[in-house]
Amino acid sequence: MAVHTAALADARALRHQAAFRLGAASRLRGTHDRTDPQVRDLTRNGRDALGVDAFAAAYDEGWRLDRATAATEVDPARMPGDQQVH
Repeated sequence: MAVHTAALADARALRHQAAFRLGAASRLRGTHDRTDPQVRDLTRNGRDALGVDAFAAAYDEGWRLDRATAATEVDPARMPGDQQVH
C-alpha cells in the first residue's frame, strides 16, 4: 500500500511527497526495492522532476523514519490537499 500512496502523490504532481513516501515504503519493507517496476518508474519520474539530489534528500527523509512513523506517513488520508470529513 505504501508504494501506491507514493504513486498517488506522483499522479497529483506532488513529487517531493512521492519521493518521501517511497523512502517510507522502503523503511516499512526494511530494504530498498529496485526490482519493482512501479518503484523504478516513480524513482525515474521523481528524479526527472526534482533532480537527483532533491529526490535523494526527500527519499532519505522517508527512509530515516522509524517504522511507526513511516506507517502513519504513508496513510493515504494524510495526502496533502485531501479534505478530511469529521
